[in-house]
Amino acid sequence: MQEKDSGSTSMVRDADRASRGHRPDAQALGVYSGDSDGAVLARWRKRILDVAEEHIRRIGHRKTTVADIASDLGVSRANVYRFFPTRAAIDQGVCARIANRTLDVAREVSQKSAPAGIKLAEMFAALHRYTQLQLTEERHTHELFVAATDGKWEVTKWYFDEMTRIFEATIREGFEASELKIDDAGNAARCAMAAIISFVHPSLVEQRIGGGDDVKAELEAQTRFIMLALAQVPG
Repeated sequence: MQEKDSGSTSMVRDADRASRGHRPDAQALGVYSGDSDGAVLARWRKRILDVAEEHIRRIGHRKTTVADIASDLGVSRANVYRFFPTRAAIDQGVCARIANRTLDVAREVSQKSAPAGIKLAEMFAALHRYTQLQLTEERHTHELFVAATDGKWEVTKWYFDEMTRIFEATIREGFEASELKIDDAGNAARCAMAAIISFVHPSLVEQRIGGGDDVKAELEAQTRFIMLALAQVPG
């Protein structure tokens, strides 16, 4: 995925195909004569997603329309569709941004200088906190993410696969440093993902919080279980 906030590569390909056949009005979009097609595509995809995300945060994805986005950009709806072939593609693009910001929490932990077991435990807690923060403080973006996960949008498969890859890299690091005893890092990461899914999946987190569970204590218990399975109990 070359462009961090643009969503999955297939979404980029869809928009690229749409833009090739119908060139937007250069004056309306403020395109410079020296711009390459790729630069135009990247800049305007970002601008469209910036505006779409702003509307979604304010009024929700169900109420946000392409007409709203086009009006804020000062272009026609047709010009928006030349960069995003469907309204759903815009939602996927915004959702990909939210997913990437969540994954950045785990990526940041993965770069720390600490034992792999400690980093995994911190990742689980940080991912849960961020998902819960979305639920409580960014309700409309949380609702978009719930719609994506419940609807099995392509971007959510990428999201959970990428999260698993981050776990896998950390587990492999721990094995190579003789901190963890599981030599099949890929299988261990998938098992860890299955064990904590209800703490990082937007819909399941909402159910847990709404059910009055002591989610923090349950996550800590599940984390200890995973660490024991990896033969490494943090601190």
